[in-house]
Amino acid sequence: MSEAKKDRTITLARLRKWLSLKRLNHKYDFAMSHDETGHTMLKFRLNLLNLILVILGMALLLIVITTFIIAFTPLREYIPGYTDTNLNREVYELNLRADSLAKEMQKKDVYFENIKRIVEGYDFAADSALASLNIYEPLPKGVTDTITLKKSLQDSVLRAEYEAQSQYNLFGDDYLPSTKPNSLVKNFFVPLNGTIVNGFNADIGHFGVDIATDGDQIINATLDGTVVFSTWSINNGYCIGIQHEDSYFSVYKHNATLLKKEGDYVKAGEAIAILGHSGDGTDPEHLHFELWHNGIAINPAEYMTIINPDAN
Repeated sequence: MSEAKKDRTITLARLRKWLSLKRLNHKYDFAMSHDETGHTMLKFRLNLLNLILVILGMALLLIVITTFIIAFTPLREYIPGYTDTNLNREVYELNLRADSLAKEMQKKDVYFENIKRIVEGYDFAADSALASLNIYEPLPKGVTDTITLKKSLQDSVLRAEYEAQSQYNLFGDDYLPSTKPNSLVKNFFVPLNGTIVNGFNADIGHFGVDIATDGDQIINATLDGTVVFSTWSINNGYCIGIQHEDSYFSVYKHNATLLKKEGDYVKAGEAIAILGHSGDGTDPEHLHFELWHNGIAINPAEYMTIINPDAN
């Protein structure tokens, strides 16, 4: 046997002897004493196996504490590769705001486009079968043949009023008072028939008429136009406003629910809301209806005949 092999055999035998169970169970005294007085301050007894277990336990505890700090505390932000804990939430909120802004801009674009067409005097058939037709070209004969004209009650009343006013007119048919808008060229549709419980009085700030009736009645648009706002407020409840041609603007307040949204194009007589009593001080159920022309409130009762169905 060579010397190197013999030395290796002796080393392995010593290692096995040192790592034997009896060796691991052999106890050792650990003491801490004062350098000058030699007084023992701390003393404990451990065997080699217990010492190894204590070291492993402390290492495991250190790993658990470090993992907890990284996973559940903001200190992980200082470790390269980790981002801010609130970053994902902020990105989500920014995306929501950007989406809301995009929708609002789209509504504004529709609103301004409709206002532009109204000012220019062009009519457009939104939400109808004619929406695909070019508004700058005459309607085809196939479309005009399907149009039927019906005389409404409001049209008959308007004709009678016009004939009564012009029968003894010494100034000709072109004469009209300059203090009020020319309503004779408009066929106003009554938004709701009922009893006028509170009339128009601009002096006290009541810029419309309050029409009351029974039941869940439908509120109709008084003229063709575009819905400018459709919203709810504490004072007015569910309220809708429509911009019409020739600078007319109508407002319908205290509804139970709204059937149209901003940007919708509606026809005269089309349902836009349901009668209700939303808002402050709106008992009993009634519609507060306002009619404006060139930014000035006008009395709707002078331009349409509101009929009380209970009077018949």
